[in-house]
Amino acid sequence: MSAHLGGSSLTRVKSTVKTALNRTPTAKAFAYVANDFTRGWKQRLGHIQSESGSTHRNLGVEESVRYVEDVFNDYIVYGSLDEVRGTAAEVGPGDNAGVALLLRAAGCEAVDLVDRFRSRRDAEQQRRIYLTLAARHGLPTATLRDEDLPGITWRFGSSAEAYFARQARQAPGGCYDLIVSRATLEHLYDPLGAIKSMTACLKPGGRMLHKVDFRDHGMFTPAQPELTYLRYPAWLHRQMTQRSGRPNRVLLHQYRELAEQLSSAGELTTQILVTSLVGEKEIVPHIPYTGLFPDPALQRAVARVEAGRARMAREFAQVSSQELAVTGIFWVSLRPNPVQSSMAATRPTRAGSGARIARG
Repeated sequence: MSAHLGGSSLTRVKSTVKTALNRTPTAKAFAYVANDFTRGWKQRLGHIQSESGSTHRNLGVEESVRYVEDVFNDYIVYGSLDEVRGTAAEVGPGDNAGVALLLRAAGCEAVDLVDRFRSRRDAEQQRRIYLTLAARHGLPTATLRDEDLPGITWRFGSSAEAYFARQARQAPGGCYDLIVSRATLEHLYDPLGAIKSMTACLKPGGRMLHKVDFRDHGMFTPAQPELTYLRYPAWLHRQMTQRSGRPNRVLLHQYRELAEQLSSAGELTTQILVTSLVGEKEIVPHIPYTGLFPDPALQRAVARVEAGRARMAREFAQVSSQELAVTGIFWVSLRPNPVQSSMAATRPTRAGSGARIARG
């Protein structure tokens, strides 16, 4: 009985502290600093298990399969992939290799799954997800364990920045035909540096597709307004996020600048599609940034930005409200091929083109 009462008391204390922190964002910010420091020490000791990326733990098998199919279809449709081939890398696969299985089924010879952390997973649940995908898409079922999936290799324990920088040095001519990620770049310490290294890893004619979510992933929302996490100076935000993988606050204007740099250098041709705006529903189909003007949803999102501008950190003072209103993008790029180089290849195609799969 005393143990039960003690547990109940601890739960009440945790709930009280959580409520107090939600009401006081600055106090919560410093709590994140302490937590991030602790996470860093655990990583130094070799603890790479994480709850982050465990997308499928709280989903049923059918929900998981639909999610995997949606992610794969987004790559096919927005990447204009008439076919997939060669070697691919998926960055931040989390707790499931379903997308890699579909890439293999569509024509990739090998897929590397690159993740700094090993997300916690339920082996039996993963097996049932893989069996369902296999039944729907004609995949072999002889080995459906994470460790034994044919042509799929897990690359744990190294950040994307370090992994692709190393690969670029080892294979200067490029080693990947396709590099993809979903809701991952926002968790990297240096996503722009990672993209530069990924670019060097692409073979001529190779493609890179990243869906990036600029929102705070629940750091301060929903208890506080959506743009609360933009209040804190860069040095403090880094201390909250750099070891734990919380959102890095690298936003649209920085991705646009990088795209221009890589284009000017002749290394990459890129189109940036907008997926969401502050306080608005997801934009489907995703559209180019220039396609937002004029749009009532953008006007509403800009008004929300303007309402919170006075409290934003100084680093955002020169960033346009239109750019700050964008909370998600889909980065679509092509490594020019000396024989065949065309920006048209990066334009989104109609749903149903290419190797898009049908749901069961």
